[in-house]
Amino acid sequence: MSYKFRQFLEPAIWLTALVLLFFMDTSKDSASFCVFKMVGFHSCPGCGIGHAMHEALHFRFAQSLHEHLLGIPAVLIILYTTIKSLYTLKSHNRHGSTKIIYDASRHAAG
Repeated sequence: MSYKFRQFLEPAIWLTALVLLFFMDTSKDSASFCVFKMVGFHSCPGCGIGHAMHEALHFRFAQSLHEHLLGIPAVLIILYTTIKSLYTLKSHNRHGSTKIIYDASRHAAG
């Protein structure tokens, strides 16, 4: 896998996840991907977070909080991560390598 492709992989994954969550079917008849529900449990700690994120992406914050308390923070964290990744790529491409090398010998007590 080339370096150019790999540097866009993480933001592409996060953006794809947000787009899929935005357009997901939240009707009660839709299939669930919850492993606990597939095994037979009626709920789990993560139940409703996908629906909550969907509602948050549609700016229906009260409904989002009703579905799961962590839906809004999850969307904000994913957005932050995506923007940070894209900004890092932009500054990396503009200024060359942004790798910082720590030189311990400069800070040694002597």
